[in-house]
Amino acid sequence: MDLTVNYNHLNNKEEAYAAVKESVTPELLSKFQVKAELDYQEDKIVAKGKGFKLIMSFEDNACTVKVELSFLLKPLKKKVLEGIEKQLIRVV
Repeated sequence: MDLTVNYNHLNNKEEAYAAVKESVTPELLSKFQVKAELDYQEDKIVAKGKGFKLIMSFEDNACTVKVELSFLLKPLKKKVLEGIEKQLIRVV
């Protein structure tokens, strides 16, 4: 796990999952010039694209995030995590 964001605006994992599912769309990802396929699983959202994989798991009190980046993208990991954290804090 690379990042944990506690729920501040929502009460449980079901509400958080629904809010994130609504806000994290392929259109949102395209703003960052990233093409990704989103897979909405039970209590988990997985985004896969060229050179990266993002896994957001919804726990009882927080959303945990894991980011896997290709060798060329690894130097950007901190910046990517900061952007994800900012978006999640706004939503959950």
